[in-house]
Amino acid sequence: MTTRRVRSIAVVAMLSAGLQLGGCVSPGPATRFYLLTPATGSPPSQQIKPIDRAAKSVTVVVKDVRLPMYLDRPQIVTRDAGNRLEFSEIEQWGGHLREDLARVLVINLGRVMEGDRVVAAPYNPSVPPDYRVEVDILGFERQPGGRVALSAQWSVTRGADGMPHAGAEGSFSGEPLPDSVSYDGLVSSMSRVYGELAQAIARSIRLGGGAGS
Repeated sequence: MTTRRVRSIAVVAMLSAGLQLGGCVSPGPATRFYLLTPATGSPPSQQIKPIDRAAKSVTVVVKDVRLPMYLDRPQIVTRDAGNRLEFSEIEQWGGHLREDLARVLVINLGRVMEGDRVVAAPYNPSVPPDYRVEVDILGFERQPGGRVALSAQWSVTRGADGMPHAGAEGSFSGEPLPDSVSYDGLVSSMSRVYGELAQAIARSIRLGGGAGS
């Protein structure tokens, strides 16, 4: 048998073995991606009054929504008993969570502050906005008891001179979720709870001072 023929047989055998091994490897579960959604339902306008509506509508800029490091990641985070966090490698955010929170807050505030203009930064027109909003998310995940819990601080400054207008800290929680709840159900609950933050910020803007929950 010639050397060339021996080499050809060896190559075929190696390729065949590789194909067989490759066929034995089963793919892992596919990653699933989620987005927060704006709150639905009628805006609770009866809870929020002032700002002189006869004068003009106001412009509000959502300047920033900041996250703690443990939440600023693709994986959806839940909290187990005690101080342990769990990060899902399969269930992940479909975009950058920080950007998604800012996007949804703009929509939610616009819904609650009906008639006013709410936009996201950057905002550089010749006329400054009436108010700028900055939010620090302190915690936002499912707790061991089954509820989604959100805690946040926010500040509202006047657009013309940058002086403080309002600021507060609030805590919000959803309905208890069963242990068997899907991540679809979890993210839906997070979306509803996040909508409550917009209502509290709107009260701060319209009423001034601290307006926490």
